[in-house]
Amino acid sequence: MDETHLWTLIEDQAEREPLITRGEARAAVQLLRQLGKQGGEGADAAGDLAARIARRLPAIE
Repeated sequence: MDETHLWTLIEDQAEREPLITRGEARAAVQLLRQLGKQGGEGADAAGDLAARIARRLPAIE
């Protein structure tokens, strides 16, 4: 999967549905941030997706 395809998926504005739990989303954010820091193909998309998911999560109490 190339980076252009990843951006297409990220930008898709289809109807949103809750697909994962908050804990799963937090774990995904951490993994995506790590991928973004590693560089390489898809790193920018991973970082952007991590930020988008993190903004939707409630603050940890």
